[in-house]
Amino acid sequence: MGRIIVVEDNIIYSDFVCRLLESKGFRSVSTSTCNGARKLFAGMQEDDIVLSDLRLPDGDGIALLEELRAQGRNNPYIVMTDYDEVPTAVRSMKLGAEDYIPKKLIENSLFPLLKSLQKKMERYETPIYERQSTVFREIDRKIRLVAPTNMSVLILGESGTGKEYIAEKIHKASKRANRPFVSVDCGMLSKELAASALFGHEKGAFTGAEGKRRGYWEEAAGGTLFLDEAGNLPVEVQQMMLRAIQSKRYRTVGGDKDRTADVRIIAATNEDLQAAIAEKRFRQDLYQRLKEYTLVLPPLRKCQEDIMPLANFFLNLANKEFDRQVKGFDAEARKLMLVHTWTGNVRELKGIVRSAVLFTDGDTVTPEALDFDETTSTADASPALDDMERKQIIRVLEQAKGNRKLAAELLGIGRTTLYNKMKAYGIE
Repeated sequence: MGRIIVVEDNIIYSDFVCRLLESKGFRSVSTSTCNGARKLFAGMQEDDIVLSDLRLPDGDGIALLEELRAQGRNNPYIVMTDYDEVPTAVRSMKLGAEDYIPKKLIENSLFPLLKSLQKKMERYETPIYERQSTVFREIDRKIRLVAPTNMSVLILGESGTGKEYIAEKIHKASKRANRPFVSVDCGMLSKELAASALFGHEKGAFTGAEGKRRGYWEEAAGGTLFLDEAGNLPVEVQQMMLRAIQSKRYRTVGGDKDRTADVRIIAATNEDLQAAIAEKRFRQDLYQRLKEYTLVLPPLRKCQEDIMPLANFFLNLANKEFDRQVKGFDAEARKLMLVHTWTGNVRELKGIVRSAVLFTDGDTVTPEALDFDETTSTADASPALDDMERKQIIRVLEQAKGNRKLAAELLGIGRTTLYNKMKAYGIE
């Protein structure tokens, strides 16, 4: 993601917002006038985002938005509002603004929105490599089977294994493909505002609720709602989520009438939900509803045949990005990549290849250009990851009622591999 361009004439508040953004790792630049904003817009990149006040000394945020769109720039535009500006903010959305945020709620509301925008921009801008390993061909087969149904799907896998990409593939292959795919990072939902974010709220429902707001559930009506990092879903809204899934009925915060919406749920997590249930952080009944069908994405280190094809794919992308002509990896570099633990999975691979292309002087990536994190070295396989795999095998065996052939199919591995893993982990 590029810069966040903050347009706000209150210097104290502008400084507060910029410091808030930078504390979360976002780059920001600010101006207090429309003219200043126009100068920044002149050098705007495609991945920059505008965060603008409505009232400015030499104009207003709506006029700036109209100018931006007239120039053919489609950068996300977020409006900041005070209490009496909600109707104007709503009008801004009709002109193409991404959303509006009451200034009083910016600490809780801004970052989930930015995270969502970031994911959306990455999906549209980054080409996708379709993995051809045996494991992923089996996963594709399972996707084709489950996609046409209305079953809830739980996707399990470590961080960086591509859970959201798989969720979107399921949606695109479903009968809901022409309806919305809405992605929600549950880890970004604050306990206080999670219910509002998911199900919407009425004007005056709580302090700062300056207007009526629809939630992610309504946005996904007829389509798919993807609950990323579902293990972080606040306990306070899990009962509401369960009811909405079971009955397709929900109620906005502050509302007095039930609403209906047909929404398919796909959830994903890298957390051990059974442990979360034991610790009273996750509801057993919600877990059962989410896992009508389970897909397990293996870590990259378990799919060696995918490593170099993915690496070459990312190398070509990096060549285009940096205007380089790096042709490939030398033999020693390839060897190191094949034995690396890849605890960050595909996300880590992409970052290391991208960096290697940037800092390679010749036409071939050497081991010296591979900036492996010392904490994720090749010699150090994490016992925690093995423990997670062991628990998953046990759960799938239980799900398959002891049928090892079926369990192997559900796990996306061969029966011999399953037997070997059971022996290694001491599973009877």
